[in-house]
Amino acid sequence: MKILLACISLLLTLISTRGATDTLDIYVIDTEGGKAMIVVPPGGETMLVDAGYPTANHRDTNRIVAAAQALGIKQFDYIVATHYDADHAGNVPNLAAKIPGKVYIDHGEVVASANDRNKTQFYEPYLKFVAGKKRTIVKPGDTIPLKGVRITVVSAGGEAITKPMPGAGQPNPLAVDVKPEPVDIYDNAGSIGLLYQFGNFRMLDLADLLQMVECKLMAPNNQIGTVDLWMVSHHGFRVSNSKLLIHSIRPKVAIMNNGSRKGCELQVLDNIKTSPGLQDLWQMHYTPASGDKNTAENYIANPKDPGEAKMIKVSAQLDGTFTVTNTRNDFSRTYKP
Repeated sequence: MKILLACISLLLTLISTRGATDTLDIYVIDTEGGKAMIVVPPGGETMLVDAGYPTANHRDTNRIVAAAQALGIKQFDYIVATHYDADHAGNVPNLAAKIPGKVYIDHGEVVASANDRNKTQFYEPYLKFVAGKKRTIVKPGDTIPLKGVRITVVSAGGEAITKPMPGAGQPNPLAVDVKPEPVDIYDNAGSIGLLYQFGNFRMLDLADLLQMVECKLMAPNNQIGTVDLWMVSHHGFRVSNSKLLIHSIRPKVAIMNNGSRKGCELQVLDNIKTSPGLQDLWQMHYTPASGDKNTAENYIANPKDPGEAKMIKVSAQLDGTFTVTNTRNDFSRTYKP
């Protein structure tokens, strides 16, 4: 009953906050420290990035379906599985049984560092699911042809772009004595990282990309440049989110898809809050372990545990102006180019 009520609340909130058709709208759905994000550019096509956790009560499936239905989405044009972890690709088959995708996008073979558990529990079931469906395996430098927005793959399968994005590629003065965290035993290093360009608006989302691959993007040259909005990597864990990355891309705004007991680590919060030019950090959850380092309550979608499945919405305009809204309290801020 609680899940049903949360989904109804989510649907009503979406109906009341859906943006104009000439904007790029992004809905960051609460999956309790997982990931699910709906992207709606002008023109009518839609994309889902990851699908949250596969749970017996279908919690994340219900939340995504409610959001999609509120937006009038019966089928996604693209469903992206950024990498083969439970909280990202693990629920794609369950979600697609309710709202399918026309094209499924992934990075191909699981990375070599991933352990057997990742392969048997998540990668192999995903492969079985996409068999016979339209599937695209992407590599760095590819683009996702979602109409109305340019989306460039900057990382995939453990590799990163070698050709800089337009206007980037300069030597990075921050790339000195870089000592990244070691690779973990999951498929995080394989994460598909995406750079969104909508007119003058630029957003970077690297999924759970590890520091080892972040360095390929930032050292010795910054291949990305700066961005307006950054989706904090890996729920705020320090094996990702290096100071090198954050202080090089210099986001105006960061959104952290953390859980009340997942991510939002103190070192990452420090790296974000000291980044030059940062105006605001938004969080999906309040994380008690981080205490007063959490952002202000108005900027937290779910300050209580358990949360109310509230989401964060982004609406960007072609001139680079964008608005971030906390659907829990309708608090919003608009950021000028």
